[in-house]
Amino acid sequence: MSQQIVDTNNAATTPHERRHRVVLVHPSAGINWSGGSEIFAIELTKRLSAYFDVELLSGSDCGSFCHPTGGISRVQAYSAVRHPLIASLVHRFATHPEIVIEHLTNFLPCAFHLLRRRADVIFPCNDYGGLGMAAFVRALIGTPILFTEHVGLMGDGRSLKRNLRFQPDRLVVFSQAMADFVHSQKPKQVVNVIPNGVDLDQFTPLGGAIDFNLVKPIILCVASLKRNSHKRIELAMQAVARLPHASLLLCGDGCDRSYFQSLGDKLLSTQRFAICTFPYERMPEIYRSADVFTLPSIDEPFGLAYIEAMASGLPVVATDDEMRRYIVADGGILCDVTNLDIYAAALAKVLDSKTEIQPRLNAMRFSWDAVTLSYRDAILETIAQSKQTY
Repeated sequence: MSQQIVDTNNAATTPHERRHRVVLVHPSAGINWSGGSEIFAIELTKRLSAYFDVELLSGSDCGSFCHPTGGISRVQAYSAVRHPLIASLVHRFATHPEIVIEHLTNFLPCAFHLLRRRADVIFPCNDYGGLGMAAFVRALIGTPILFTEHVGLMGDGRSLKRNLRFQPDRLVVFSQAMADFVHSQKPKQVVNVIPNGVDLDQFTPLGGAIDFNLVKPIILCVASLKRNSHKRIELAMQAVARLPHASLLLCGDGCDRSYFQSLGDKLLSTQRFAICTFPYERMPEIYRSADVFTLPSIDEPFGLAYIEAMASGLPVVATDDEMRRYIVADGGILCDVTNLDIYAAALAKVLDSKTEIQPRLNAMRFSWDAVTLSYRDAILETIAQSKQTY
């Protein structure tokens, strides 16, 4: 008698029964290791492989599960579209032309791949470009679409409204507020609320750290180095400057790195300020090198860095809004970061009382194990729903 394998997909299968095939799409994955959606795509692909035949259409080789698309990623296009000879021209047509280039050059390679090797579910992770490609494939062969909205309600939900026009078969959002917004726009849209995840074995207080030769205690901020962005890094720099015995470690990279280096040297001095850039796999060491984490962004769809920091044992000081109340909870202090006196006082309070805060315990709510199970169920529901529809 043949051995029967009990598959947690929800039913028993024989060794010869085909596993459901799930294809995730992100043409920057494997190239950009600082972006939340790229890390999300890679981490979820690895974990879903326990339940499905999973493939990631990526920008570069990032594991045995990936298939590089051959198109141009937004990271590769970034410098080209900012060349003085063409910058003024391309920016007339798009605010972020590098993203448009990624979407256009990866559309056909991804579509042809999915038409040649049919999937049971297409899971685009690169916003409207991947959604448009998936909708094209669905129109031809009926493959259902599962989509996670990473931009959320930023800009009054402008991106979310646009993405709803593609009518994904199932939409995943990070909060109930986002789900309520979706239903106010599209009452019949199928929605699951699933948070982002963190690897609690990778991001932990235990392990090596890096000596940055800064005055201690050290306050860490992780963000892309771009002026006038929603991250509002300048607020963190100005707040830490009001704490004479603390340093700011800024981890990230971007087109305005020299600007932030100059500002940090002016506000804090080289003994109390440094910028570092490390590959993603070394981020646990970065978090363990600090005492407090802060990111004063004006809006965050979720904020992966917050849960990575808390999982690493760092209390958080951040903007007081609904999403961060949900994420940070009792893992730190939320405040009006635009008031520098209040912001600096919150940082000082956390530094003085951080032993009373248990950020690691709070971060355990976002374990990748639990998040993956929720996505497994969402995928199975999407497949079942598709079989009833088509």
